[in-house]
Amino acid sequence: MPAGITIEELRPGLDHELTAGRLGAARGYDRRRDGRTARRRRGDVHRIVASVLAVLALVGCVAAILLLAIAPTAERLQDDVRSLDARLASTQGQLAALQAMTAHTASQSSRLGNGVHRLTHRIAGLSRTVHGLQGSSALVREQSDGLRACFAQLQQELSGLSVTTRSVRGRVKSVGLTEAAGLSPACGAAFSGG
Repeated sequence: MPAGITIEELRPGLDHELTAGRLGAARGYDRRRDGRTARRRRGDVHRIVASVLAVLALVGCVAAILLLAIAPTAERLQDDVRSLDARLASTQGQLAALQAMTAHTASQSSRLGNGVHRLTHRIAGLSRTVHGLQGSSALVREQSDGLRACFAQLQQELSGLSVTTRSVRGRVKSVGLTEAAGLSPACGAAFSGG
């Protein structure tokens, strides 16, 4: 398959072939065919390098042909060939550096993706914690409002309490607490935590 044609461009034709029944029975799993796809992805850098080298080789060939047509002397041609060899060696060094840089960039993007994934999980956990704390603070605020509303009734009840004691021969046998008025059911629920 040429490097410039993508699967998406071939898909309409393949769909037509499949519906027309020209391809025959469906093939089973083919490890070689599936492995080629992975090798193609890994080989993208190699194809780019090969394409650049091919372009450089074509440029070199065109220059050599023009030099042969213009100046046919052998010494001049040898100097030009040496110059082209030096440029080709320099370009190959640059291509090696480009391959190394591409590999480094790919590893950095993988690490950054992992970091973003971890941060996303942490943010989700913090969001759940904040939501829980907001619910708890709303509940505490509700309970404190209920306690404040019952404070006046509590003061009345405390002022209406009286202590009674029973003694036999100078010894206290029992102590009792009597209340004049009880709390309302709403205040009783607020103080009991219900």
